[in-house]
Amino acid sequence: MSAPWRIGLVVIALGTVALERGGWAQPVRLVKLGYLPVISFAPIFIAIEKGYFEGQGIKVGLEQFTTAAKMNTALAVGELQVASGAASAGLFNAMASGMDFKIVADKGQIRPGFSYVTLVVRKDLLDRGVVRSVADLKGMRISLPIAGSVNHYMLAKMLEAEGVAEETVRLIFLGNPNLPQAFATGAIDAGIAIEPWGTLLKHQGRALVLRLPEELKSLERLQVAVIIYGGKFISEARPTAERFMRAYLAGVKFHNQRGIKDPEVLEIVAKHTKVPVPTIRQAIPFYLADDGMPILESLADQQDWFFARGFVKQKVTMDRMVDLGFLR
Repeated sequence: MSAPWRIGLVVIALGTVALERGGWAQPVRLVKLGYLPVISFAPIFIAIEKGYFEGQGIKVGLEQFTTAAKMNTALAVGELQVASGAASAGLFNAMASGMDFKIVADKGQIRPGFSYVTLVVRKDLLDRGVVRSVADLKGMRISLPIAGSVNHYMLAKMLEAEGVAEETVRLIFLGNPNLPQAFATGAIDAGIAIEPWGTLLKHQGRALVLRLPEELKSLERLQVAVIIYGGKFISEARPTAERFMRAYLAGVKFHNQRGIKDPEVLEIVAKHTKVPVPTIRQAIPFYLADDGMPILESLADQQDWFFARGFVKQKVTMDRMVDLGFLR
């Protein structure tokens, strides 16, 4: 066999190996992912639209939920392989009870300039001077998605900083999609809103931001949302779980290089959230760690807070809570 032919065969063989290692030459694997239609899911939407998951031999089946807490059972029994949402007492309790899943990556943090979860107040209360600061919320109705959530933790910290006992406000539990109607009818006076709902409420003239979490030292580096893998996904399909993480981090990199206001990113996020591009463009951005590393100290502090208030009955050790091996 001549030298050129031998070289050609080697190139073909190496190319075949490369395709197999890349994942997409193998049978496509369906990975069911629980999600919420909010802009902080941008890296996942980007990874889908840019073909990063496809390039890893993965087809993502998006399953929409109303709250992250409702994903826990589906994740534990294997109906979902991946979930993503805010840390909560429900998540820690599920882990403590033996439900099999782990936090594997960051999916959204509060940092200075990235306060994408805010305390908003009904605009007419601000216009009339009834509310000028957090201290004026005593006795008022404040909405949260659920008790024992990171939103609850944030609100309590904000109230505490102004000397307002949580017992002196009335908590109303509503999902963010219900906020516009609740503010319009006067059913609530204030609430914790995740973007794009804070910006939507401003555009509608119903509520305005009263306090950003980054304004408090205790909240300026806060782990809000995380990527969670089901135990079966980790133990029975680890190569696929590793490839999923590679695709997700490629989406994070694209997002961080371009920013949420990049025209292509805006179109992708608008497509998957049904939120208009102008609203997304004006929304407060969220912080994503380039390496996908969550803030473990923040997660531990949230669990301590939930435990001290009885939302968590048994604390979970950090090694039971997280598996960061997929980030390496």
